Order: sequence, then structure tokens, then C-alpha cells
Amino acid sequence: MINKTCIVVGAGIVGSSCAWHLQKAGFDVRLVDDQPPGQVTSFGNAGCISPSSIVPFSYPGIIWEVPVWLMRPDGALKIRWRDFPGLASWFWRFWRAGRMDRVERIAASMTPLMKQVHGSFGEILQEIGGAHLLEKQGCLMVYDAAEKLKATQWQFDLMRAQGFSVRDVEAAELEPDVRAPHNRARLLEDWHHVINPGELSKRIADSYIGRGGALVEDRVQQISVGENGVRVRTVSGATLEAEQLVCAAGVWSNTFAKQLDHSVPMVPKRGYHSMLPQPGVRLNRPVYFSSRSFIATPMEEGLRLAGTAEFARVDAPPNYKRARVLVDIAKQYLPGLETDGVSEWMGQRPATPDSMAIISRSPAHPQRIIYAFGHGHYGLTQGPLTGRLVAQLAAGKEPEVDLTPFRFDRF
Repeated sequence: MINKTCIVVGAGIVGSSCAWHLQKAGFDVRLVDDQPPGQVTSFGNAGCISPSSIVPFSYPGIIWEVPVWLMRPDGALKIRWRDFPGLASWFWRFWRAGRMDRVERIAASMTPLMKQVHGSFGEILQEIGGAHLLEKQGCLMVYDAAEKLKATQWQFDLMRAQGFSVRDVEAAELEPDVRAPHNRARLLEDWHHVINPGELSKRIADSYIGRGGALVEDRVQQISVGENGVRVRTVSGATLEAEQLVCAAGVWSNTFAKQLDHSVPMVPKRGYHSMLPQPGVRLNRPVYFSSRSFIATPMEEGLRLAGTAEFARVDAPPNYKRARVLVDIAKQYLPGLETDGVSEWMGQRPATPDSMAIISRSPAHPQRIIYAFGHGHYGLTQGPLTGRLVAQLAAGKEPEVDLTPFRFDRF
């Protein structure tokens, strides 16, 4: 028998997808967030749906790359050193996750999940009338030198071994407006991209609301579990009750995990974007500039330059120099790039050390609490599928994907 009431905390792409699928499965759902659905971290991502992204961000040899990134003013990585003491234990776990045996195990665990990504997107896009938001042109990976391409060969071999398509191509043939110092490139054919991520998230939430779903515009302060269900208290003093609760609050999820179980190793991994409304160049697909760790994605409202990683405490103010750096670097690869009217943005990815999300029942309250957070760079990619898996868990069904590798207590 399905428990009919559920609260979802967090209205990003993951939380909105959870609410949408729970409602479809017959639940009476309340979606709670003090921000508009999908308009915070989910709004400004690079728009990529990347099922072949099964190699974690920690891998053998990365420890030698980090100092180079940190020393360059326009490097791909920045750490706010005053916040480092609170991040040190996470970095230790991150480094340990990069052993080759663990990398291979993570890739094997990620693959069954990623193989279901396109099917879950197709389902939700068809029902919300959002098929026009999806482009299926793959993603072009370009490199500055043959040595850089060769150094990453093992990662693409691992992708191929797991059944993903990677094709060697000439960059200029696919993207004439890109000036690549080394013309050899790789095309990840199974990547798609969304031309307006914020609109996609909004449409999912609007569809849920249009079918009678409740949106509670408030901030959750405390979650408690009793004999009959879950009770939520908000900052406005309201009390909400339900039989089950899904915690999908992104970087803020540990606030509630500590109340219910315990905190997990997860930190905000900040990303920035610069949006160019009239870029003066044309791209047919996302282009990832591997040597500089940024991506340029053609979107409905222009060209989005996204990337970099910045580690800081969750309430630290943005440093929009990180967004402007993206424009300066992009000019080296996109001659004629126009920057008039540029807008800047910062979002906080909820990053785990092993680059895998937490999609799991609560160890302490398995019948009442489900966790769905920690997706890092893959919130957009895995959001709709996470919603479907969470609805299966909540209904007491066997999930279509083995979620053991994504359990809450794996660390």
C-alpha cells in the first residue's frame, strides 16, 4: 500500500523532479522551498546531459595538477583558504577516491544509472511539453596539445568499455568558429544539452502544480520523525506533516541530515557562468575546452560560458572575477567573441568526494526519510531519473537501478 502523503524539501531540478514523479505515483505532495523552483543552482548550469560522465573528478595524478590550477590567476580551481579548515577532511576523502581501483569501481557503479538518463528525460519532457528545449548534437572535447589528448585517453577507454560512444574527430570540421591549437578532438555522441535549464526546471514544477501539487514558499528549519510520520517546522512558524519526506535540498541538505541521521562528506563546489546574449560566434553543440576546464554551450538566450571550481563555505559571497575569467579565456578559442550585455552568475554544486549522488533511504528512519542530494555536476543529468527512483523507493518498489552504491552511509 502506498503512503499517500510526502513532503519534498528543495525545489531545484532534483526536488522538482521528485515531486513530479511522486505525484504521478499517487502521492499527495507538498514541495517546500523559499526560492522559486529551479531558479537557484539549477538555473545557471552548463545545460549538459552527460551520461558518459562516469569518471569521477578525483583520479590518479590529479594531486599534481592542483598546484598548477591554484597558482594561475585564471586557473580552473580556487580555494578560499580561510575556509579550508572546514574542507580539509573532504579533500582527504576526495584524494583517496582517486585510486585507480576506486575510479574503476565508481565508473562501473555510475554506468547503470547513467544508461537510464535519456529515457527519464524523454518521459518528463514529453509530458511537460518541453521537447523543444533539448538538442542532441553531442559534446566536442578539444585540447591544446596532442600530449593533453593522450593523457586523458584512459578515461575515454573506460567510457568505451562501459558502452558509451566516443569518436575521434577534427574540431574545425564540426565547429568552424573554434580555434583549437590542436585540431584533433573527441565527440561524445551520447551527450545532449538543454537550451534553457531554468525554463526546464520551471516547467517541471509548473506541471506538478498544474496537476494540483502544493508549493510551500517557506524555508525548512527543523525535521523530526515520530510514530505516525514526519513533522516539518518552517522559519515562518508553520508546521507540515506527512507520512514520508524527501530531502533534496542540495548543498543545504546536511543541515537536515544531521537532525535525522548524521552529516555526510559533502561541500559546496562553486561554479560560475557568463552569459553572452549576442556572442558573435556560432556553436552547434557544447564545446568543452579540456585544457582550461570550461565549456561553451549554445542556448536559447545566447552563449553560456561555464565552469571552474571554487571551494568556500556555503554562505561566502560570490567572487564574480571567476565568471569574468571565463570570458577572457574564451576569447583565446573563439575569435570574434562579442561580450556586450554579459551577465554573471554563481551556483553551488553539492559535491561528494566520489562524485556520486546520495539516493537512499535514511539508515535511522528508512520508512520515513529518503535522501536525494549530492549530485555535484550531474544534477541536471540525473535529476529526472532521481525523481523516478525516489518515487519507486517511496512506493515500496524495487528501484529500476541498484542504488546500493549511492547509499547514505557508504562513507
